[in-house]
Amino acid sequence: MRTQEHRAVAVGVDDSDAGRLAMRWAAREALSRTEALLLVRAVPVPLEELTRVHLPSEQPVMRHGCAQQELAALATECRRMFPELLVRTRVQMGHPASVLREETDQMGMVVLGPPPLSRARRVLLGSTAGELVRNAHVPVVVVRGSEADRPIRRVVVGVDGSQTSGQAITFAHELAYRHSATLTALMADATRAPDALPPNRGWRYESDFVEANQRLLAECVAGVEQANPDVEMHQEVSLEPPTEALLQAAEKADLLVIGSRGRHIVRSTTLGSTSHALVHYADCAVAVVR
Repeated sequence: MRTQEHRAVAVGVDDSDAGRLAMRWAAREALSRTEALLLVRAVPVPLEELTRVHLPSEQPVMRHGCAQQELAALATECRRMFPELLVRTRVQMGHPASVLREETDQMGMVVLGPPPLSRARRVLLGSTAGELVRNAHVPVVVVRGSEADRPIRRVVVGVDGSQTSGQAITFAHELAYRHSATLTALMADATRAPDALPPNRGWRYESDFVEANQRLLAECVAGVEQANPDVEMHQEVSLEPPTEALLQAAEKADLLVIGSRGRHIVRSTTLGSTSHALVHYADCAVAVVR
């Protein structure tokens, strides 16, 4: 039996528009669960803290105090927008990804704003979202897209028959039910790498491939459909590679749900992770479930 802590929602915030957007998204999700919201503020340790030279304005105590004040103001703002929501706060010094992973290890999910826009920064330093997608023990939601503030009306879940895909289906189905949203289960072609030459991208497979994947998709979602038939659910099979198919689906979705690991682990390692691409480039919020 899950405790209340296992259902609560945590969100990593800072005093930015992206942080506030993530906070509002997380607040609505916490309300749908009738659970508390935890605002987590991670305070990175600057380079000066690793040396003997300390600037007065960069003292750890001062930085921690400023972060507490900022977080208190955000909590007040959140309570004003969602008066029925229980909001708690926590400030911790350390690397944001490490802090969020430790502070949210027993939560129902952790919500973040989008990764930084600088591609060079992502390559050289990584992103908090990228690290949590790889290492967190709970579902990670990255709030992105220009319309992330609107209610969730359409959820898309990527299906490939793997164990984490099954967990993603359950997660997406429960969320769609709480938000009265439609759910589309999408299975894309992961049987071979994308075509090397652009002209080959127009090739299509035989009908037996589509029929086989339709049967597999129906088997994957049968359990949740029977458990709660009140959710309007659609099933789609795409002939595109998974990343491309899911990026296209994200253009018309409010939330995209995927498993953290698919069936083709070697291919995802050598050609790039689908979850990594979606977290950084999808046009809507992305939930990565494990």
